[in-house]
Amino acid sequence: MMPPTLMPIAVSARRVFILGLVAGYVDALSFVDLGGVFAGAMTGNTTHMGASFVQGNWSHGFLLVGALAIFFICAVLTSLARLLWLPAYGVMFMTILMMLAQAAHSSPYRYWGEFLILPALLAVQGETIAKFSGTPMPTIVITTNLLKAASGVATWAAAKLAPSRITTPLSGGILLPVLSFLSFFMGAVMAAFGLAVHGSFPFLWPLPFLGFLYWDVWKSEHDGRYED
Repeated sequence: MMPPTLMPIAVSARRVFILGLVAGYVDALSFVDLGGVFAGAMTGNTTHMGASFVQGNWSHGFLLVGALAIFFICAVLTSLARLLWLPAYGVMFMTILMMLAQAAHSSPYRYWGEFLILPALLAVQGETIAKFSGTPMPTIVITTNLLKAASGVATWAAAKLAPSRITTPLSGGILLPVLSFLSFFMGAVMAAFGLAVHGSFPFLWPLPFLGFLYWDVWKSEHDGRYED
């Protein structure tokens, strides 16, 4: 197998778009379906957890503790799997979890099924692919990506003002974080639209996207072009 090389920006962009879309959709849908629990925004969950305990809302506070624990444990297991295997397996597991989420959504155990599955799904996503064309970037954390985009813009401007001291940032250093934000926002809007029309199969439409992503990552791995 050839040594791994950096992904072309176009390849990274389509991956960022798919992952951002999925993350925004699942996070927004979980917040509504689970009564104020985010599947991926652990900063928000931690803030709500602290406020819940201070206000004496112990049941919601401990519910958020559970979501954080599920996310953390699944992130540890996924990180271990990524070190032993290849990212395509993580995308495959995301697809399986998406199908399980749909089964839970259609069952009498909808709430607890989604509560267990959705944080696990985004933990797997966060630990499976977090570097794109040399740019480390989690697709489930928007605050970090906004800061990366701002840093990229500032570095680009500084490189123009002082080219002898500042190196021009990587070409994806601005584009990819901005694309991550836009696709996450689009996913959240799609979740809101789906809830408004009361769709019965909210977790089925992402499956073709994840199927394509699996094929895309698997092909790159077998060509020797993947990034940790």
